[in-house]
Amino acid sequence: MDHSSTTDTACPPDWPAQRLSEARGIVADFVHHPDSLIILACRAIAAHSPEDQERREARALAGLLICVSKRKAKGGDA
Repeated sequence: MDHSSTTDTACPPDWPAQRLSEARGIVADFVHHPDSLIILACRAIAAHSPEDQERREARALAGLLICVSKRKAKGGDA
């Protein structure tokens, strides 16, 4: 089996920095994104940010959104 095609599509060395930048953009523009995407972005920030404060805030925001999403009405009579 020829694995050269997988080598050609390997992640660039700056991949974590690119994902972190995208995640920050999603969180900054949160009104245009679903909660599930914001939670994923927060998890990426918490995993890859070099800043302690930013990682803490991302974990807190993800936790808040998870709690809120669990409390949202699932339909039915109000």
